[in-house]
Amino acid sequence: MRRVALWLIVFGMVFSVEAIASASDFENLGLSADSYWNGSDLAGSYEAVDSFSSDSATLVNYYSYDADFAWSSWGGFSYSNITDTVSDGLAAQYNAITGSGHNGSANYVVGYCNTFAQGIPTITFDSAQAVSGAYFTNNNYAYYSMLNGDNFAKQFEDGDWFKLTITGKDADGNVTKAVEFLLAEDTNIVDTWTFVDLSSLGNVKSLEFALSSSDSGMFGMNTPAFFCMDTLDGDATFENLPLSSESYWNGSDLKGSYAATDTFTSGIATYNNYFTYDDSFGFSSWQGFSYSNLTDTTTSGFAGQYMAIPGGGAKNSDTYAIAFSGITEDPVITLDAATTLSGVFITNTNYAYYSMLNGDAFAKQFEAGDWFKLTITGKDAADATTGIVTFLLADGTDIVDSWTWVDLSSLGSVKSLEFGLTSSDNGAFGMNTPAYFAMDSLNDPAVADGDDDDDDDDDNDPFTCFIGIVR
Repeated sequence: MRRVALWLIVFGMVFSVEAIASASDFENLGLSADSYWNGSDLAGSYEAVDSFSSDSATLVNYYSYDADFAWSSWGGFSYSNITDTVSDGLAAQYNAITGSGHNGSANYVVGYCNTFAQGIPTITFDSAQAVSGAYFTNNNYAYYSMLNGDNFAKQFEDGDWFKLTITGKDADGNVTKAVEFLLAEDTNIVDTWTFVDLSSLGNVKSLEFALSSSDSGMFGMNTPAFFCMDTLDGDATFENLPLSSESYWNGSDLKGSYAATDTFTSGIATYNNYFTYDDSFGFSSWQGFSYSNLTDTTTSGFAGQYMAIPGGGAKNSDTYAIAFSGITEDPVITLDAATTLSGVFITNTNYAYYSMLNGDAFAKQFEAGDWFKLTITGKDAADATTGIVTFLLADGTDIVDSWTWVDLSSLGSVKSLEFGLTSSDNGAFGMNTPAYFAMDSLNDPAVADGDDDDDDDDDNDPFTCFIGIVR
């Protein structure tokens, strides 16, 4: 039978439960041992502005991803060590036609003048300087497009050209001069590393790159807008940049400022997740749901936000969910179809548990009269409330530290669940108690049949725990 999958969420807690005939246990979600997922990967809509450096040069990178349309794109610069010289088309956009960096080195840079990106390929230096030059060549995509033609661009012939323009700018942003280099002229298409003298640009603080072509149409240039570069000014060889063999970097990692909207699914239940990263301040946050398989029960404080206090999922399963109700978003579960749910297992996270047990820098130690309450609201397909169930994660000094079954059948047929947290410990900025909880085995059939013993070792029943937080 299926059980509820695990979610971890850090800041605010709104929790939605999945409605299915069997349990949503999160055991379908891949995790390495003692790890967690919190939305900080490619699966989310965002626009990232990032950079990487070699010697005194910093190269800008732009990356965009739209989860709704499964669409991604990049612009500016990426770096690569791919050696394949025969692949063509879009799949070969990160390949230098030379098969290596300049002078047989491993790494090189790929520039992409993407008109839909947040900016153009730009290099900024630590301080204004005279630049001797750099080596340039074509990438596979542009090279074979010009050599043979493709669905978008023509085969080059006499009179055609593909030009790279490099513009120097001083510390005040004023243009010092521009240098042009033909990546193709007539049927002569560059396929080796070629040195381009940039000394005439004078003292520059930045370089900006643009591409133009004789093959253009109503939507702009038809020739793929890529070029490759290496050994800038004799120093920036890009060999300092870490890469696995036959790989590339294109900005699609944790680096860069972005806000991501994402979901994950277990059974017929879909859980919301929001992740925000700001590279300017080195700050990240998340809201909604995440999932975890951490087993540590002793770590307290913020570092314990992804840990369920029982040390695993419900019924000895591995994966569970963590919910966090943030400033702008609450944990929400959306079901594939309206369903009457039997219930779900709920418990505290380490962060909330030890905060209530001992107090911390923001919250008080719980005593008689204190409480920490989870409110689960059922909604039908028209978003009308069907009912509300409440569960005390703490009542005075009795703080939940085991998986506890919460009956949801009174909600009736629901299409979604919304989760909220309240506490007796509040201040000027809202709730002081960390707004988290853990959850697992939503709509567990075994419990519906009367087996609500969380100590069962049901190896055939994948079981997951969720954690949710609301402040």
